[in-house]
Amino acid sequence: MKNCFIKTAVLLICAAVFISCSGKDDHKPQDGKLNIAVSSYVPYTFAKSVLGDTVNLTLLIPPGVEAHAFEPNPKTIKEVKQAQSFFYTSNHLEPWALKIDKKAVMLAKNLPELSHQDPHVWMSFDNARVMAKNLADYVAQKYPSLQGQIQPRYNTFAVEMESLKFLYSKIMPTCKNRTIYHIGHLAFGYIARDYDLEFKALFSADMDQEPSTKEVAELVKAIKDNRVKYIFSEEQLNPALAKTVSKETGAKILILNTVEGVTKEDFEEGKSYQELMLENLKNLAIGLDCKGE
Repeated sequence: MKNCFIKTAVLLICAAVFISCSGKDDHKPQDGKLNIAVSSYVPYTFAKSVLGDTVNLTLLIPPGVEAHAFEPNPKTIKEVKQAQSFFYTSNHLEPWALKIDKKAVMLAKNLPELSHQDPHVWMSFDNARVMAKNLADYVAQKYPSLQGQIQPRYNTFAVEMESLKFLYSKIMPTCKNRTIYHIGHLAFGYIARDYDLEFKALFSADMDQEPSTKEVAELVKAIKDNRVKYIFSEEQLNPALAKTVSKETGAKILILNTVEGVTKEDFEEGKSYQELMLENLKNLAIGLDCKGE
């Protein structure tokens, strides 16, 4: 408790020092592009899609770092202070965002679909479209000269969301197996709900509790009893547990990407939300034995 208090105090002191020195500079940097800071890969990939090369993006949670375990430090605060705008996903996922910048812009607002059990709201394509629109509208209103570049990009993004919805709605109903056995956390509840699937995850939505030996044993039994051929894991989780379950059951492992964090390789390749969700669809189709696979 003492160490936690000290870390919080240091963070707030650092924030006060940086903010008191000077406010955010609303002028463009010398290269003519806006400096935009984003919390995780979700706002990062949305910004890449709708803002394109009109901005310089700074991703605060580095590739390869588990988003749920991230804690801001003085470097994080400095990067936010140097940006014209700072976007984050939600207060649930990034409660630290408003502590380091009271003007931070939350993307998960006015969403058409909400689940109190699953904060991974971007897994709904309708929500993803609205989040991208919130980002695009904010920048276009603040910098009207960019409206002509941003609006066409957002329109393309919106069409791509409809295309993803169409593909998922065509393939998911054909799946012979209807249960996702996930050696990961509660991150795909929206997909399960939208496409009438059952979702069994070992970890909570916030990754704040390790599964018990009993819980793992029960999942292994269910996988064996149902003769499941494929189980799912996540791109950034330690693979040891999934490998253990795979060895115990004989089920092969497929990866589902949460998008909130990506590997260094995916980041360097510049994989978009659209690409990652198509990869998820491909693996779901294989793992659930779908006709459209």
